[in-house]
Amino acid sequence: LARFIFARMLAAVAALLSFTAPLASRPVAQRGAAVSMGEKVLSLDNMGLYSGKAAQKAPVRVLTRIEDLRVLTSLAEAGVLSAAEEAGVFSKLESAGAISQAEKLLPLADKLQVLALAETLINVPAGLLTAAAVALLAGEVGLIAAVPDDSAPLVALQLVSGGVAGLGAVVLLASGALFSALQSTD
Repeated sequence: LARFIFARMLAAVAALLSFTAPLASRPVAQRGAAVSMGEKVLSLDNMGLYSGKAAQKAPVRVLTRIEDLRVLTSLAEAGVLSAAEEAGVFSKLESAGAISQAEKLLPLADKLQVLALAETLINVPAGLLTAAAVALLAGEVGLIAAVPDDSAPLVALQLVSGGVAGLGAVVLLASGALFSALQSTD
């Protein structure tokens, strides 16, 4: 009986040692050149037809174009917002004089290229904003764990930094959700 078990174990070890894994680093089929047909990208390889990703279109830069045309300055010079304020279009804002103040700031917004900055921020991947929110919260948890609770100023520091980090994380998550909706292709 001992010889039988020894023979079986020896056979199992020999079978395990004789196995060689396939070479994963060397592909069996080489991919050929991609052929573009309208929106789809088709590639041919040794095994047949391969349908790849859709062709990428250049993003439309609407806000940059508005800025290039200096539309904000033109609106300020034409007095469009002041005319709307005088016509009573903006009742509550009109009583505070906010429309005329905003109209005075439009040329400054053109100079500072606020629209180009907004467009750049819209193109930030939404996942990156979500990851930044998670990292901010994780860093805050680490700070709260590292700072001792033995005095009032340190507890106040924890409260203030927790509030700021929490607010920042909420803003980042909300921006990520908004940018995800703006960046979706549906």
